[in-house]
Amino acid sequence: MSSVYVANFGGSRVSVIDTKVNQLISNIAVGGPPLALVLSPNGQYGYILCEGTPGHVTVIDTKDHSVTALIEVGSLSFEEIPTKPIMITHDGKWIYVANNQSNSVTVIDAKDNRVVATVQVEAEPLFIAITPDDQYVYVANSSINSAVASVTVIETRTHQVMSTIRVGGFAANIRITSDGRYAYICNSRDDQVSVIDMKTKKVIATIMVGESPSDLEITPNGKYVFVTNSDENTVSVIETKVNRVISTIGVDSRPSALVITADDRFVYAINLGGNTLSIIETKTNQIIATVRVGSAPFSLGITSDRRYVYVANSQLGTIPGEGTVTVIETKTNQVISTVKLGGNPIALAITP
Repeated sequence: MSSVYVANFGGSRVSVIDTKVNQLISNIAVGGPPLALVLSPNGQYGYILCEGTPGHVTVIDTKDHSVTALIEVGSLSFEEIPTKPIMITHDGKWIYVANNQSNSVTVIDAKDNRVVATVQVEAEPLFIAITPDDQYVYVANSSINSAVASVTVIETRTHQVMSTIRVGGFAANIRITSDGRYAYICNSRDDQVSVIDMKTKKVIATIMVGESPSDLEITPNGKYVFVTNSDENTVSVIETKVNRVISTIGVDSRPSALVITADDRFVYAINLGGNTLSIIETKTNQIIATVRVGSAPFSLGITSDRRYVYVANSQLGTIPGEGTVTVIETKTNQVISTVKLGGNPIALAITP
């Protein structure tokens, strides 16, 4: 049975939804407002990152939804954009946490839930990506007060900084190609995407996209990068072979986050300002459906069998306690259920 774990920022809890019946089956207190969460590769554990000075990671056993550990990390605060401040290596050994208020990265050994290192980086780290071979961690430092942001490269074997790479203004997400050759970073302030050659640790291309790029994902085959442009209400499509924009797709208001199906066929982009989900067919780069979801959709995920999309509707800035998760069937692109949670759900993860 697959489960959806949802971080409720306003309620200081994590809700669990049973995907078989799309019903709420558990609410787990995590002792602070959760910012983000990640699951172990086998889905056995959930790691919930909570804000605070200091912040902490709550470890949940997904078998019985029990809290098994509480790990203190650096200082963290919520940003009103979808971020990825916690990641786990593909082999499940190491957890990395970007502490945006203490300008550091906490390294946790997943075997015994012990902090083994604290790595100082540049201002306001918010996004983390890990190379497919688990050798390096790339951290996007996103200071709003700096004209030039940076990417810190950490070696996982030594937990040491190997390089710091300058990119454009306000690095607003980072993704690595499946072959581990290139990293793509949104530069939100400069309306650009930077491309880093992973071998040389240098920027090899800067691509103009739309206004305020906020998220990007790379197709699993590595051929295309899709970028949400929040202030232009578009999605840019970059062909990685030539590193240029080959298509610009108009969507609804304030596209903010997206996911791509494992078969490369479809892109699902949530529109934070429009309360909708845009579904793009990658073969034609055309919108094939626009689905109404809840208020202020903030994050989304796809089940491993690609049958359902779950959207966390955050209700940011509106009535507390009215947050929901929308369930969409991918076969029909229709809403089949709305699960009421409350507490401003802002992040979710789905067990395999």
